[in-house]
Amino acid sequence: MVKKDFNSEVTKVFEQLKGNMKKFSKDATVIAKKSEQEIMKASKLGKIQFDIVSENLKKEKLYYDTGKKVLSMRGKLENMENVLKPYFQKYRKIETEVRKRKRDLSKIKRNSKNKTE
Repeated sequence: MVKKDFNSEVTKVFEQLKGNMKKFSKDATVIAKKSEQEIMKASKLGKIQFDIVSENLKKEKLYYDTGKKVLSMRGKLENMENVLKPYFQKYRKIETEVRKRKRDLSKIKRNSKNKTE
């Protein structure tokens, strides 16, 4: 009789353990998926921030090149607008790209806040 009680208790414990392991497995899967999403979000944010820094470096280089061009044209001011026009166009293009990347960054941050709420 004691052996049957012991076997039935062991069976109950194993069933409980089995249920707990299934729950643990499901919870671990959910946590892994959330972690993966957070890593992907951080990666996207990092890429966009890197793009913004890269565009700003291009802008700094353009400032340098524009300044060199202006200094090289001393005394030739009547022709300066035509010479500097391509620099201004490049500057506008860079500024547009920076604004676009900042909007992308804001959109990702906004979407991640909405998901967490």
